[in-house]
Amino acid sequence: MEYSAVTIAIILGVFGFAGLIKGVVGLGLPPIVLGLLTAIIGIHPAMALVALPAFITNIVQAVSGAHWKTLWLTQRLFFFFATISIAAGCLLTQFVNQAHMSLLLGVLLMCYGSLGILKFKPHIDVQWRPHAGVVLGMCNGVFTGLTGSSAVPGVFYLQAIGLPKEKLIQAMGILFTCSSLGLSLGLIWQGVLTPSASALSVVALIPATICMYFGAKLRKHISIIMFERIFYGALTLLGLYVIFKNKTLLI
Repeated sequence: MEYSAVTIAIILGVFGFAGLIKGVVGLGLPPIVLGLLTAIIGIHPAMALVALPAFITNIVQAVSGAHWKTLWLTQRLFFFFATISIAAGCLLTQFVNQAHMSLLLGVLLMCYGSLGILKFKPHIDVQWRPHAGVVLGMCNGVFTGLTGSSAVPGVFYLQAIGLPKEKLIQAMGILFTCSSLGLSLGLIWQGVLTPSASALSVVALIPATICMYFGAKLRKHISIIMFERIFYGALTLLGLYVIFKNKTLLI
């Protein structure tokens, strides 16, 4: 798909903004990119563009810390099912209207943002975590395959098992890395992730990575609580905007 110079500039700006957010709070690249670009270029092109930047930035996040081995060993079932079930979500896209997929993305963004604003803190007892990891991992994978966003309900699960901040950020990096890899394979299988889309995706990686670096630096100098409020509020507004763009499906 060919884009005008103005559209390309908007795409790169969106990736830079999303990278900055990800650097500060540990997530946000796919939700923000998809939330903003879905209304401009459509959900499938947006999913194709976000695949490589999401994968690379998530690898950096996953290995930036001392906990990845422990997290992988204790949560491997969750990560495994969150990855392989993406295939089911990709398969469902063959039978689901693209507008419905966009609407679903809007609902997920709105719910995730609203629960964050309300400081919803789920808790899962230790004895239920293996079962919850499998079930929620599969749900997360299906939603990832359908919408390209791998935050819901995976991040809620990681919060619910009581991970401290640094472990939570690294665990999100592992989840998003696995999800990005699975989604990329699914998009290649669907013929959505093409060489032309990959080329622009490589270019978009530059502002995303640079801004993610500065976001991580910024995280040390601002209140993370206040910034999370702004972030969750932005996600809620993005979700409402995408829903509004597809409001005819609700009538």
